[in-house]
Amino acid sequence: MKNKAFVFFSFLLFLNACSYIESETEQAERLGKTYQLDIKAGDTRLFFPEQFAGINGKPPTLEMKSTSLEDSYESLDGIEAALTTYPQGFVTEVIDAIYLSGPMLMEGAEAGGTYSSNSIILVNISDQNGTYFNFENSLKGVHHELSSLIYIRSPFVIFAWQALLPKEWEPVSSNYEALTQDRNTGPDYENGFLSTYGKTNIENDFNIFAEFAFSEPEKLRDLAAKYPTIAKKLSLFITAYKQVLPEYQQGFEDYFTRTGLSDIAVEPENVEVTIQLDLSSVKPQIIH
Repeated sequence: MKNKAFVFFSFLLFLNACSYIESETEQAERLGKTYQLDIKAGDTRLFFPEQFAGINGKPPTLEMKSTSLEDSYESLDGIEAALTTYPQGFVTEVIDAIYLSGPMLMEGAEAGGTYSSNSIILVNISDQNGTYFNFENSLKGVHHELSSLIYIRSPFVIFAWQALLPKEWEPVSSNYEALTQDRNTGPDYENGFLSTYGKTNIENDFNIFAEFAFSEPEKLRDLAAKYPTIAKKLSLFITAYKQVLPEYQQGFEDYFTRTGLSDIAVEPENVEVTIQLDLSSVKPQIIH
């Protein structure tokens, strides 16, 4: 009888352990410890990006409403999925924190995220939980916003990228114009653009390559195999990540090899990008 009671009690403990659900705060703390990052939501004034602050009496060009970790469970899952992609230790070398905000307006246009000199901010729309929006926005948003901080540290890659753009191409004049582009026109693969948004300026183009490279590598591999300009941009993109922090070069080389992206990338003619500079103090200028 005693043994039966013990077995029953053990079974209850097993069921209780299996039914435990990690809270959003616990998930954020676990991710923070694993990746040495602060992952927070709440008062947006505490993480408002400095480059959007109004100057000379002008109002700020960014508006953010607050959200909570409790309402951000799908966003946290997206963040976790994204962080597992990078070599261990890399992300914390680039940023100190990932913040979650509610709806965001940039120059009056809806945006999905942005970055500052040492953090990224991702939008979480609590009403969109259950629609996959928050998960995808955070999954791709980590790659998108983090890539801007790689972009500003890769001037020679971007110089070579410029040479691959169509002669008649011109960047848009503002974030508002970039965010309100008619996206129904679709991508322009022939000219090397993976999306309409990517066509708006070089940084946005680089950002979209990051989204594909780290969340849809198979699709990017197929596109690069078919469109030469995409294959050349991919080569430059890979170079940027392998050179930005030399201690993580092997980690990225392994990733791009494992996903088949290195095999399909084509180095642009007469371009060799080998010079490295420490531009860690450079402040971002073009924001998404």
